[in-house]
Amino acid sequence: MFHLIRSEWKFLLFGFLMTFWSFPGQTFFISIFSGDIRAELNLSDGQFGGIYSLATLMSAIVILWSGSLIDRVDLKRFSITVVVGLVGGCLLIAFSYQVVFLIIGIFLLRQFGQGLMCLASSTAMVRYLTNNKGKSSALAGMGYAFSEAVIPSVAVYLVLGFGWREAWIIVAVVALVAMLLSIILLLREHHKRHQKYLGELPVESGVSSDPGRIESDGNQKQWTRAHVLTDKRFYLFLPGLMSQQLMFTGFIFHQIHLVESKGWSLSGWASLFAVYAMVSVGTKLLTGIIVDRYGAIRLVPFIGLPMGVGLAILSMTQGLFWGGAFLVLTGITVGLQGTVSAPFWAEMYGLRYLASIKSLGAAIMVFFTALSPVLLGVLIDFGVTIEALAFGGAIYILLTSILALYAYGLTKKSIRV
Repeated sequence: MFHLIRSEWKFLLFGFLMTFWSFPGQTFFISIFSGDIRAELNLSDGQFGGIYSLATLMSAIVILWSGSLIDRVDLKRFSITVVVGLVGGCLLIAFSYQVVFLIIGIFLLRQFGQGLMCLASSTAMVRYLTNNKGKSSALAGMGYAFSEAVIPSVAVYLVLGFGWREAWIIVAVVALVAMLLSIILLLREHHKRHQKYLGELPVESGVSSDPGRIESDGNQKQWTRAHVLTDKRFYLFLPGLMSQQLMFTGFIFHQIHLVESKGWSLSGWASLFAVYAMVSVGTKLLTGIIVDRYGAIRLVPFIGLPMGVGLAILSMTQGLFWGGAFLVLTGITVGLQGTVSAPFWAEMYGLRYLASIKSLGAAIMVFFTALSPVLLGVLIDFGVTIEALAFGGAIYILLTSILALYAYGLTKKSIRV
């Protein structure tokens, strides 16, 4: 781990900063401003939730095309474009006096922040640091946890000190300056790394019907996105890979309802997120080591189980202590999912079309994050208790884990050890 950091600290820092600065497009950040936005534009909770889901679904559709560009466009140029798009989204939110601008602004935040910044980081770590894909994914992915631990408090300070619109402008200016300079400096020698990667790619001789299989010359077959869609294991693994996005996004989007229904202190609940972030970071680092030693595919069936246990606890308890237990267990799942996901796609389907394949997964992930706030919101409106929702979520995660375990059984003979 320390040798990797010493030798590749610039590239790892690039990945970390890309995930960290994705926060303007993440649910936890946007939801901080939901009350002010609804008040300014005279929107109900349901209307704002619908706008958020619409913009997110639009992003899910577009990322099928935009995400695949990482396979063809220079990483530095791509990253700069993504940062500019994110800044544009921040400014649109700041100057949204009509609903149409709010929709476009959220779309840009979700597309460039939640979607492409994270996709660029995770793809780069696995593609160019393939011998340390687990550890590099874990180290770069720590940007998520760091932003979740630090940014909410900073955002509240900015809103109280300057106003919510001004807060978005400040974020836009700092992101533009900090990230453009970082990308230029940290990727200054990236063209050499890319040339080395191209020279090490296997000569394409067809698409394997067996993911992860090693050919006699030591090369892994490279799948295209079209062929991935014909692999039934893709559909069996996918619910397990996406269970965290579906469940956690929904509960976090409706966290005020969760806190009120449990009778918890909002400040007490918010303070628990620092523990959640630390657990997530620790899990990422440990998982990175495990992935590099044993592979990512075999870990997929276990990704959602800690959060499933947390949801089961949430369904049967009332005290804030148990809310903390839910966040700790969810932090383990977030750490697992954030580290396993990118190496999983590389191990299953190869590196040549990795961004194209990951953009498919990203589109589905974005769709899940759009679906969950609406789905849980409708169920809450119909009187379903938070305990019933949590128990249903635990059952769902158990079923997705069983499906992934079955898929692993089908794939076991072809895993690269």
